Amino acid sequence: MSRPSIDYYNDALDALQAGNASEAVAAVENSLTEDPEDTQTWQLYVVILNSLGRTDDAEKAAAKLKKLGLSEADELLLLAAKNASAGNVAAALPHYEAAIALEPHRAEIQTAYALALLHCDDREGGLAAAERAVTLAPDDPQAHYALGRIHRLSGHLEAALTAFTRSLELDPGGTLALYEQGMVLAETGRGREALANFEKFLDAHPGDPAASQAIATIHARMESGS
Repeated sequence: MSRPSIDYYNDALDALQAGNASEAVAAVENSLTEDPEDTQTWQLYVVILNSLGRTDDAEKAAAKLKKLGLSEADELLLLAAKNASAGNVAAALPHYEAAIALEPHRAEIQTAYALALLHCDDREGGLAAAERAVTLAPDDPQAHYALGRIHRLSGHLEAALTAFTRSLELDPGGTLALYEQGMVLAETGRGREALANFEKFLDAHPGDPAASQAIATIHARMESGS
């Protein structure tokens, strides 16, 4: 992918993971404008369209993807994504595992697998997959984000902070990592630093209720001296 295409792709991932599917569509379409032959972006487009219930458009995007040429692992990823977007993440796991068996060195598969395992409450397995992703692609912000999220939800706050900080170093526009880093800062008593994160997050996502609530909670703690 070209640099602009990668930036738009990362924006689309952030938006999708934040639940902003309409923003994700706009970003992924911008990415495809920059690089219309990129199969990874087309795969993400299929996932997003399915998540919006635009199944006819998703089928057309999948057909385009197949014309570009899919490896067996990529076809498995499409099946995994279809199950996950339908809310059946557990059914996606065998497809991720089969794709990993075919192409064990692809970090993005390990990252997706890690987050799927986390969703299924297998934090230990998710952590191992995220660590493999970071080892395979130390400059991939999504791999560090996944590692940080699993550490945070496992109570490993300093490890989570390290991972989110690295993710943001690699992709300063990564709003999900920014939000999660803010949560860790708040949870470890660094309220002023956390406020800066949430305010910056709100610049990108105005009116987000979770970020607004986090800011209100931090201000209340500061006023009470706790």
